[in-house]
Amino acid sequence: MTEDRAAARAGVLVAEVFAPAPLVLSLLLLAGWAGDGLPGLLWGLGTAVLVASLPMFVLRALARRGLVDGHFVRSRAQRLPVYAATGALTALVVGAELWLGAPPAVPWTTAFVLAGILVLMVVTLWWKVSAHVAMASCWAVALGVVTVPGAVVVALPVPIAVALSRVRSGDHTPAQTAAGALIGVLIGLAYAATAGTVL
Repeated sequence: MTEDRAAARAGVLVAEVFAPAPLVLSLLLLAGWAGDGLPGLLWGLGTAVLVASLPMFVLRALARRGLVDGHFVRSRAQRLPVYAATGALTALVVGAELWLGAPPAVPWTTAFVLAGILVLMVVTLWWKVSAHVAMASCWAVALGVVTVPGAVVVALPVPIAVALSRVRSGDHTPAQTAAGALIGVLIGLAYAATAGTVL
């Protein structure tokens, strides 16, 4: 029983540390730095606060009031408005970045975050897929673009650990985590194939 509790705690820790919000934050910071040094880093930080930290803060507040079933929103029906609102906010941020002249790497990376949100939203119309695994997989691939190519190998255990934790917690089936991984890898590869124009 103690081992089961320890494993459950470890799974929760993995889900929290490698949740979409902190991964988006780290990716935007690294992309900003790779694209334009300190000014890019600051743009990435501001963007991450708006498109990652703010939505998570709102979700935690909604969960405390019982308006959603938790800050990771387990219910498929509850996820749709969350994706729609986060997608709308992210699209506004991309537009503002372009209008204000942000270093190109930051709106480009934010646009790929938006693409991930939109794909997950469309899939969620029919099926619950793991956003955790999708973002972790995309992050692992993109890390090799914004840092060094070998970072992909170092980051590979992250989406695997996240997938295992999401299945073990009962939040997703193996198929839902595999679908999330596929979505994340495809978006990450698209980012890798195009990010050279802005980095």
